[in-house]
Amino acid sequence: MKNISLWVPQREAAGQLGISERTLLRWRVAGLLQPGQHYRRKFPATNSPLLYQLELCEKAMTEAFARDHRTLELAEG
Repeated sequence: MKNISLWVPQREAAGQLGISERTLLRWRVAGLLQPGQHYRRKFPATNSPLLYQLELCEKAMTEAFARDHRTLELAEG
């Protein structure tokens, strides 16, 4: 039986992924991390802290790093 995926707070997610909290923000803004899939609010309020699903975030990171850097630059602009 597969374990239930864990949602962890932003600071812990950044630490375990080896990136900054600011990088998580940039990736959310760029669309690399999708709401409901990679991250969600702890409670249904706009100022509620964000939680991240580490396994899916790491998968998104791996896929993004595998892409050609020129493609990533075009997607951001």
